[in-house]
Amino acid sequence: MDLTPKQRFLRACRRESVDRPPAWLMRQAGRYMAEYRAVKERVSFLELCKSPELCRDVTLQPIEAFGLEVGIIFSDILLPCEAMGQGLTYEGGPQLTPVVRTRRDVEALQDFDARVTTPWPADALRLTTEALGDEFPILGFCGAPFTLASYMVEGAGSRNYENLKRMLFGEPDTLRLLLDRITEQLIPYLRMQIEAGAAAVQIFDSWGGCLGADDYRAFSDPWTRRLIDAVADLGAPVVSYVNGGGHLLEILADSGAEVVSLDWRVDPADARRRIGDRVALQGNLDPCALLATPDVAARETARNLAAFGDAPGHIFNLGSGVLKWTPVECVRAVVDTVCRRRS
Repeated sequence: MDLTPKQRFLRACRRESVDRPPAWLMRQAGRYMAEYRAVKERVSFLELCKSPELCRDVTLQPIEAFGLEVGIIFSDILLPCEAMGQGLTYEGGPQLTPVVRTRRDVEALQDFDARVTTPWPADALRLTTEALGDEFPILGFCGAPFTLASYMVEGAGSRNYENLKRMLFGEPDTLRLLLDRITEQLIPYLRMQIEAGAAAVQIFDSWGGCLGADDYRAFSDPWTRRLIDAVADLGAPVVSYVNGGGHLLEILADSGAEVVSLDWRVDPADARRRIGDRVALQGNLDPCALLATPDVAARETARNLAAFGDAPGHIFNLGSGVLKWTPVECVRAVVDTVCRRRS
């Protein structure tokens, strides 16, 4: 079977036979690479995200270094939050101010035209496609409405999500209004990326796993579904990723996404038993498996591939993002192991 990288990736998304699983890594461009750190010595993170040329260059770094055959455009999920009126900084992690805690705060948020206010991911997608050609798949992405709402309410990362859950339980209508406002802005933002050439898009519900199944059905799933439905006519597969979402697989499989991305806590065989072949699966090597030696990384990659078996509909990835201290030799060992596999 002679497939281009784009054909291989799209066939896997559609659960069709491929010669081997396509592979990419969440946060495959990042601080573990010297090339990325060299860019960051010249510009801030936010300046990087707002430079299509630099985003293209950083997107290309792991592709050129490791021979990856799938890319994801370099950007950040919080750019729409800034466009809606919050200040965004990255001192010691992302910080959003002022926080959104009341209905009045929600009503004060701004609508924005994605093509005018946040054009950078789309421009970077076009530049990256020019560099790699039309047969190389590049993903676009956005944060799920619930995860963006979480950041906007908490103002930063959180361990227990106290402010968010205070709103969820105490003022649920305010949270629903916030989710409505966010989703209205994300729809054109995500459509813009697909129209710029994204072969697929991933929706990151990074904080969705903090919810039990009933609360996820009530406060995340409906808005993610609305987002997926709103881009369906463009024909690009949607990948749904919920960190810590192993208890939500049945919900995710019915969301309309073509691919469900598993974190490392989920047994692939159990995932298939629970949701069958309704969707393709992505994942799910533990990122910490790349912190040891190349031999260990290769061994664990082979073990993870075996856990998925040879059934169609698997995209290799990690169960979360590449960690800052990951040796580049271990990333290379992972990619080489996947690329040597043949069905």
